[in-house]
Amino acid sequence: MLFRHECKKIVCSAAFIVYCVISLLFFFTNYWTDCSDEVSCSGQGLIAVEDHDRIMDGATNALMGDFASNRYECYPYGFYKAVHLKEKKRMKIRSYLEEITGVSGEEFDKLLETGEPYFEGFSTKELYEFHDIPVKEGFSYDRFIEIMADVDDIVGGGSIYNPEGLMYSFSLVPMAEEDIKAEQDSFYKDDKITRGLARLFCDYAGICLAILPVFASAWLTAADKKRRMQELVYSRSISSCRLVFTRYAALLFTMAIPVLAMMLLSLIQALVVYKGHSMDMLAFFKLPVVWLLPNLMLTTAVGVLVTEIFSSPVAILSQLAIWFYSVMAGSLELSGGLDRFTLVVRHNTPFGRDVFLAEQGNFIFSRVFWTVISLVLMLLAVAVYSAKRGGRFNGIRLFGKDSIFRRKA
Repeated sequence: MLFRHECKKIVCSAAFIVYCVISLLFFFTNYWTDCSDEVSCSGQGLIAVEDHDRIMDGATNALMGDFASNRYECYPYGFYKAVHLKEKKRMKIRSYLEEITGVSGEEFDKLLETGEPYFEGFSTKELYEFHDIPVKEGFSYDRFIEIMADVDDIVGGGSIYNPEGLMYSFSLVPMAEEDIKAEQDSFYKDDKITRGLARLFCDYAGICLAILPVFASAWLTAADKKRRMQELVYSRSISSCRLVFTRYAALLFTMAIPVLAMMLLSLIQALVVYKGHSMDMLAFFKLPVVWLLPNLMLTTAVGVLVTEIFSSPVAILSQLAIWFYSVMAGSLELSGGLDRFTLVVRHNTPFGRDVFLAEQGNFIFSRVFWTVISLVLMLLAVAVYSAKRGGRFNGIRLFGKDSIFRRKA
């Protein structure tokens, strides 16, 4: 009875309607459009290969240019930032370049003079680029990775020298015809079409599910506060654990409705577009559950917990920060480079089966990790709710007359 009542309250809310509309608009303008015709691998263009020599040559020449210009392009939180180092840190970069190239002192200064000057945009500052800086023969790739990691840390992170992105920054090569054919064959034979499409679907849907549900969960908790439902609920015999988790289940169930609709629409579209081909009919209902449920669980849990402690605006801002970091400061590529703690998993292509399988361990770990974190957050929400019912806690106000920042008389 309580579960049904909570579901009804959610689906009749403006927050749920807005959530559905935005989710469907995002789906139709992205995934639906991309997959309206048979997908082709021929447009993939470049592929990252783990060629150590190519990576070391490219990164060394790039770092030489940045050192000579004293300007390092970084994207620490998804936004562009030009970093200019002070002398002490510049000398640290120089010492690394001398170690990599095997030359120092005047010989290194002569190498610097081989840089080609250029100007960027309307800037009057002269920049330099290099193409033929040699790496010392026999230089260890493991040591090179250590150096690049420290360089990335020195410039503030988010640079092209991040070891996780070196392959994508400096070792992209055009796909050979046989590679294109192999990817296309794998899409039809190994992925049975729908498995590849399901990965692309999850890529798009995961972005929405990592942010939109927080509005509905924050609204539900805030609405009860506004209608003074706490007094009524607190007086009833239902346990805090049962009440909080029933509401949580209702939120998850209702938030999943538009996702299930999109999954069904995706399958229907695939059946029409790839009529006559062999397909995995359950792919759109297996992978999305494992991939997307942790996103939905975490976003909803943050909304419930933070709204109970603070307020719905704080909950929304908190999840916005999590979402922004996950989407903008995650992998340097839209596929590949999956970390064990990635919330928003990206794989923006129906191809790349081998890339996805190679990261399957990290993928499974990240899904389990965020599921556990979500449940822990909900247990904390139960504790907060119990404290409120017992009169031991009344929330923390950041704004208004009772704000913790307001000076007491």
